[in-house]
Amino acid sequence: MADNGEQSAPIMAGSDDATNEQKITGILAQTRQDHSGQSLAIVLHNLRERFEQADVEVDDITLAKLAHEISEK
Repeated sequence: MADNGEQSAPIMAGSDDATNEQKITGILAQTRQDHSGQSLAIVLHNLRERFEQADVEVDDITLAKLAHEISEK
């Protein structure tokens, strides 16, 4: 866990075995938990970083759409 209270690495052994769909679902759930209602720039930055860390490719249009949905809550 990062110093600011955000989860920055998988908690459980075997979490690296997830499919891309499972990784995306998990990343979105965690980002909603951590950043719901925050600015679009913050959410976009964190989503991009988490997808890169998980080695999941998401195009910029989809990334922006997801960030917008999370930042509006």
